[in-house]
Amino acid sequence: MASNIIYLHGKVVDDETILVPLSSAALLFVVQYCSPESFSLKFSKRNLEEGKCFKISCDSLDKTEYVFDIEDEQDCTLPVIRQIDDIWVRSGLCGTIRYIVSQAHDDRPQEHLDDLLGFRGGSLKACAEVSGWTKLCEVELPDTVAQLVNKIRNEESTIYSLPEDIMKLEWHFLKPAKIHNDDKTKRPFLKQIQKEADNLVTDEDVSEFQYNREIHNPHGVTKFYVNVNSVSETVRSEKKNKNLEFEKKKKKKSNSVINGGSDVENLQDNSSVNNLKNLLKKMTIDNLEFSHLYSEGITITMADLILYTNIYHLFESLDFKIVSVQHHLQHIITWFDHMTSLPRVHQTAIQCGYKLGKLTQNRNMTSPIEFTVEEGLFEKINEDEMELSRRCRGKYRPIKPDVWSALDKVVKGEIKIETGRHPRGDNTAILWSEVPEGVDPGLDLPKKRLLRKCEQLENLVTAVLELAKPGDVIVDFCSGGGHLGIAVAHFLPECTVYLIENKEESLIRAKQRIDKLNMKNVVIYQCNQDYFRGKFDIGMCLHACGVATDMVLKQCLQNNASFVICPCCYGGIQNTHLMTYPTSRYYKDSGIVYKDFLTLGHAADQTEFNLVLEEQGKYCANLVDTDRAALAKEHGYKVTLCSLNPLTCTPKNNLLIGIAPEQKSEPS
Repeated sequence: MASNIIYLHGKVVDDETILVPLSSAALLFVVQYCSPESFSLKFSKRNLEEGKCFKISCDSLDKTEYVFDIEDEQDCTLPVIRQIDDIWVRSGLCGTIRYIVSQAHDDRPQEHLDDLLGFRGGSLKACAEVSGWTKLCEVELPDTVAQLVNKIRNEESTIYSLPEDIMKLEWHFLKPAKIHNDDKTKRPFLKQIQKEADNLVTDEDVSEFQYNREIHNPHGVTKFYVNVNSVSETVRSEKKNKNLEFEKKKKKKSNSVINGGSDVENLQDNSSVNNLKNLLKKMTIDNLEFSHLYSEGITITMADLILYTNIYHLFESLDFKIVSVQHHLQHIITWFDHMTSLPRVHQTAIQCGYKLGKLTQNRNMTSPIEFTVEEGLFEKINEDEMELSRRCRGKYRPIKPDVWSALDKVVKGEIKIETGRHPRGDNTAILWSEVPEGVDPGLDLPKKRLLRKCEQLENLVTAVLELAKPGDVIVDFCSGGGHLGIAVAHFLPECTVYLIENKEESLIRAKQRIDKLNMKNVVIYQCNQDYFRGKFDIGMCLHACGVATDMVLKQCLQNNASFVICPCCYGGIQNTHLMTYPTSRYYKDSGIVYKDFLTLGHAADQTEFNLVLEEQGKYCANLVDTDRAALAKEHGYKVTLCSLNPLTCTPKNNLLIGIAPEQKSEPS
């Protein structure tokens, strides 16, 4: 019997076909590929945009139990996985697929399905807010492909401009494959090749020597090759340097340079056993190059399975006449063909009803549709702040004149910082010795950090206690190991607490503590915070990094929920697909622009104690948080900006407390 239920969008078309969005199509492809044993499917047609959907075969469901037209309302963006009789909910395409793959691996470890999770299990692990790569696979490309296909279906034109997100993937394949521990990976191959060179005897051995190599893995193949030209360049350079040194020492003209050049040319002529042996002995790991076969490097990952589904349906909309995009998407097509050649991918595609035969027949046929690429798009993508990587960081680094200019605008704009006090004043202490073991963070932290962590928690917990009433739903955003949420759940047993966190490892620790405490009022949501769609009364977060703080505030405002927020990592603020800065009309009307706000954010991170710029950093942190407070006030909130007590518990010690318009109590 299935112990996990997957909720996803889709509807029945007929006995042979179902209609699904790309997220559901990708998930079903992975389910068919991995054949997990403990999952059942429940399809919802609620809010299904049929114009952005695709037809797939009902055969793709043959390995799982399934039900259509469910009425269940989920608190998160589909797809969602709920564990039966458990408090753990997973949401989002990447998070749910990661769980499916890991569970299938646990069922059948001999198939090495965990390889699909990438190096150290990092494939699509970071959330879309901080990873340009996750954002492309999970958000941008599916939406872009669906929109383009819808235009093609409706015959809006015969000439289309290929969208930025598709070209971003194409140019991604132009780059060398990035792999971790590059030298460690190459070294055994280098030794193997040089050992083979020692065994060369005849010219026939030389002619059969393979410069291109393949290593077959459980799910794909890794290809690398010996770059003979680069070896020869190295040899030529060494010869030249030696000859120059020889000339210098002898102080007379020598013919060795000419002879040396001749020797290098002979080395490039691999008809000689000795020449080839000498050439290969000169090899280093820099002369071995890996082919960029897969989206995340040299081995297939779950990212490739997701992207494969997207690109297939794009090609299907062209009736598989992909000659129309051959010029612009050459590397994507090469990658797609290689993926299709992999036996397990090919078999899965057939089972999902993919028309691979028609792809072969039609690919070189002419099409009435033409495609163009926007002029200057390549340069635009290269300058994009959200790079195509697992973990993105903003490129902007202000200098002192930028800080002075931003602060001058603050003065000219007459921006005022208003600070207040914690609702309990200085009386925020909690007697941790009187709470059960596991409510305090002592199990997870070293003693040096424990006191400071407890002091931080006290400030937020007591602020929430002042705002909460029985029956409230309280959300701990970016909950990490659940220190804040579990403490609040203990002190407010009549309230329900949701822990929302993207990192599974952190939530595993939280779950262990919840089980040990036998708590019944806590629910775990493993998802990007913007995927949570549930209603709640109070939102809280302790040290949510950069943009995450503003996303928490945004969700609280949308839910008319009160909030208790302790910001962090002001320098991590940057415009994303979800947030733009500054956020308040107050700042915009005062003439503060995006660059000024980024500058203030970077200066606000200079708050370490005893730092020369500590005072300026604190002032800039207050300025950033004043923008946040102003935004909430513009929504009718009563907001207090205060500091944690004592200040020494953390350099990032600002606290924003907001009371929703319908609330009556107010912090003093």
